[in-house]
Parts: sequence; C-alpha cells; structure tokens
Amino acid sequence: MLPLLSRAEFSRRHPQLFFDPQARRAADALGALPGAPDTGGWSGLLYALRQDALCEAAGRYIDCHPRCAVVDLGCGLDSALSRLDDGRRPLLGIDLPEVIELRRRLMPPSAREELLGADARDLSWLGRVDGRGGLCVLAGGLFCYFREAELRELLCALAARFPGGRVCFDCESPSAARLSRRLLRRLGLPGERLRLSVGRAEELFRPWSADFADIRELRRPPEKYLRRGALPMHLRAGLRLSMGLGLLKFVEIDFRE
Repeated sequence: MLPLLSRAEFSRRHPQLFFDPQARRAADALGALPGAPDTGGWSGLLYALRQDALCEAAGRYIDCHPRCAVVDLGCGLDSALSRLDDGRRPLLGIDLPEVIELRRRLMPPSAREELLGADARDLSWLGRVDGRGGLCVLAGGLFCYFREAELRELLCALAARFPGGRVCFDCESPSAARLSRRLLRRLGLPGERLRLSVGRAEELFRPWSADFADIRELRRPPEKYLRRGALPMHLRAGLRLSMGLGLLKFVEIDFRE
C-alpha cells in the first residue's frame, strides 16, 4: 500500500507538481489518513517521480507509435494506465491475482483497460498482447524482485516477439540496493527479496540479446521536479544527487525492427 498512500499524500501536498486524483480517491476509500508518517516527503517524491518518469517515457514512444499497446507490468495500484488512456490504444495491467482483485475494487478499469491476474515471470501473458501497432511495456518497482535469469528471459522474449517495441523500468545501483535491503530489514521486512540492481545498463543488458537496439539510462528527472520552488530544497537536492550519481535511474530498451 505504501506506493499508493505515498502518491496520494504527495499529490495533496504538491498538487501543482503531481496531481493524482485516482490515487487520492483510492487512498480515501481505504480510510488512509492524510499526513500518515513517511508518505508525503522523500517516499512520496520517489513514488510520484517513478510514475511520472515512466509515463513520460511511454509518451515519447506513443508519439511515434500512436496505435501502440501499453502494458503496465506489476501495475499494483498505480495510475499509469489511466494517464496514458487517450481512447486510441489497448491497455493491459498485469499483477498477482490478489492485487488485481483489490485494484478492480479501488480503481475500476476503463473500457479499454484489461486487467490480468498473473505472475509477470509466467510468459504466457505475452499471448494476450496485440502489438501490431507497437508495444510499450512499463515496469515500475518490479524488476528489482527478479533474479537476473528471470529478467533476461522476459526481456529476450519481448524483444523477439515484439520488434520495434520498448520496455521502460526503474532500477537502483548496487550500492543503493544494499542500502534499501538494510532499510527493509530494519523495518522487519524481507530485504533479500530485492535481488536485482543495475550498475551500467549497457554493460549488463547488451550481451543478453542481439534483438536489443538502443539501451538508454535516464539520470535526470522530469524538468518540473527541478524548477526552483517546486519542492523543498532538501528534496530537490537529494533527487538531483541520487539520480546524478546513478543511485536511482530509469532504463529504456528499444527492440530492433
């Protein structure tokens, strides 16, 4: 629930920067209290940034492929699909069955949005995707839980099946992932579940498949987050530093035509 509650509270505190009415409605339905501890500051910023950055990446692909399908892999309770719904494309959200059941209750899908309860590592879901107009796959906060072999199998299958497609995801550097594991253990959570980190994306992913075209690391947040006055100074400085050093980054992989 933390991503949802954090986005909702961050949207309440910074509506000019990040407005997410869907998250706010869902949080209210859960009885979440505005101002709950650690949901509107750094935590809220990171979850808002993740959704914004991935939607921006998808938007760049959609500009060139206006009829493409969009898959939100590990969609949880995020609002990416509704933000990318312009009435022209199929939208597919995939997550574990119990998560999808909760999502249907809190965030009823639009007519163009299909929700599938499945493990993203079970590649049978690829058969549900109509990628004739192109395919953009978003994965926010998901691949860190994959083993390297599992992610390699998924990305290679996508590249082979959907030439000209793109996958966009967030990741942490090895040093940032170690800090995240320690933090989770301190909170009594299983930090060992965070398995995958990315040092240099090109070095890690290039050998995996000849079907990969461009591999890009995005180490700068959307410009609106860096504008003077958009955020408290300590949040803006922390964001600039963490992304500039590659502790947090976004990766885009294009598939060869």
